[in-house]
Amino acid sequence: MENKTNYWQQANRLGLFFIALFIVCFLWFYLRSAEKELHEQLFRLTFLGFSGMNLWGFILGAVQSYVWGYLFVGVWQGISKLSGLNK
Repeated sequence: MENKTNYWQQANRLGLFFIALFIVCFLWFYLRSAEKELHEQLFRLTFLGFSGMNLWGFILGAVQSYVWGYLFVGVWQGISKLSGLNK
């Protein structure tokens, strides 16, 4: 039971951290005017369905950032179990 709780806690923390990073990156687009096209292209590459720097793009990116946290922790723990690192 502790391993499941550990997964949910780790995934939630990483998801919240990714949301914080996304917010910083999203705000950086407006604070720093250099290379706006590149910034927007990177968002399009990272987040599925990202359409632009608007409210819908912000919501979509924040939700996907949170989901990426769960996926990364799941993959990490799966690889750890398969390799025998997590006993």
